[in-house]
Amino acid sequence: MKSFGKLILAGFILIITGFVTLLLASLPFAEAKGGGAFVIFIGPFPLAFGFGEYSPILLLVSVIIAAVMIMIILMISKSSLKKADAS
Repeated sequence: MKSFGKLILAGFILIITGFVTLLLASLPFAEAKGGGAFVIFIGPFPLAFGFGEYSPILLLVSVIIAAVMIMIILMISKSSLKKADAS
């Protein structure tokens, strides 16, 4: 179980290192335009929000990612139900 904790710690360190690297790389370009988008799930219903110049593209990408996540969850739940029925 100790190796699992080390993997989690390594994952957090990699995430923080990536965040700091991106932050430092963006400092010289403080005037750059950008945007953002996010999807919030309230129960089974996704709510998508976007802002900035690139929000339509980012909204499309975030909705596609959300749809893929839903399909993966449905496939996993179907396979687990089949395994439970077989037992």
